[in-house]
Amino acid sequence: MSDSPTSSAASRDALAHELRVHQIELEQQNEELQRTQSDLALAHDRYRDLYDFAPVGYCTLDEQGCILKINLTGAGLLGQPRAALHGKPLARFVSQNDADRWHLYLRWALARETPQRIDLTMNFADGTLHWFAAVNSVRVLADDGAPTLRVSITDVTDRMRSEVERRIAAIDADARESERRRMALELHEDLGQRLSAIKINLARRNDDDMVGEIDQALALVRRITTDLRPPMLDDLGLHPAIEWLARDTARRLNLKLSLRMDNDLPPLGRAVSLALYRFFQESLSYLLHETNASELIIVVQRPLGQFILTLRARGDELKTPWRLDTRSEPSLILEHRARLLGGRLGFDAAPDGSGWIGLQLTQNLDLKETPVNRAGRPA
Repeated sequence: MSDSPTSSAASRDALAHELRVHQIELEQQNEELQRTQSDLALAHDRYRDLYDFAPVGYCTLDEQGCILKINLTGAGLLGQPRAALHGKPLARFVSQNDADRWHLYLRWALARETPQRIDLTMNFADGTLHWFAAVNSVRVLADDGAPTLRVSITDVTDRMRSEVERRIAAIDADARESERRRMALELHEDLGQRLSAIKINLARRNDDDMVGEIDQALALVRRITTDLRPPMLDDLGLHPAIEWLARDTARRLNLKLSLRMDNDLPPLGRAVSLALYRFFQESLSYLLHETNASELIIVVQRPLGQFILTLRARGDELKTPWRLDTRSEPSLILEHRARLLGGRLGFDAAPDGSGWIGLQLTQNLDLKETPVNRAGRPA
């Protein structure tokens, strides 16, 4: 019995020690929970910032296509405060022309588990400010099992307008080429034949002076006809046509010419070849007109999937502080034509140490395009 108080005290000490250990463990767990909660709060804030300030609009739609949730970018695209968009149908912001397509797409996307896409013409709720959107979506089940649609909305107005501009430019180029072909044919078949007949009559009269004038007129007709529609481009391809034009220009203007061209295989399609030849024709004329050069370097490179055209000019007047005016109307027109081709145009506006200035076109080629052989048939 005398050991009872001592045993009781030992038990209390052991219990107190055990409680302190549990207390320390709980405090450590509490600190860990607080750190985790803080990390979760930071992660949530980062996610919210990424969601709200993403470069594209994000929203969640219910089965009726009404907006359940939308980020700030999406609200900006739709032109209303985020709070005012909750519960509104996205169809209200789809143009009337695409309304039926949107409803069919909504039913289709909600019935499938794979991602879907549609391009739409959008507008504000009041019908103003039309713009083009690429809409991507995927079906996700909500907590209650109801299907919802997570949607991304990307403003592709600039891209669509550029595409429309390129299509219009292609139609315009086709029309101009048809007109050039017609004029070249008329000059060759009509005016050329008439001049030849006049030359024969004058030769019979021994009028050598007039025969010489007629020869010059025939040469001019041939040159204009070739400029309008170079037969070499159709018969031999882009590289020989570029070489012929470069050497003919150098001969007529008494220029010192350096010409370097890569292998032209595989030959390009007729439409691409014609567009690149016309650009070379215009850029050569532009550079010679702007610089009054006496020396010319032309380089054509064909790395995989690209066409790179470099023109450089040098002359007695091309010395610092002279600069090529890249904001002049001819420069801007040439740059616009390069953009319509889908290429990039760069200028070396100031003379380098050797006095050279120039320009360079980098054109990405569509590798899916079917190459053609010299006869214009698929290779």
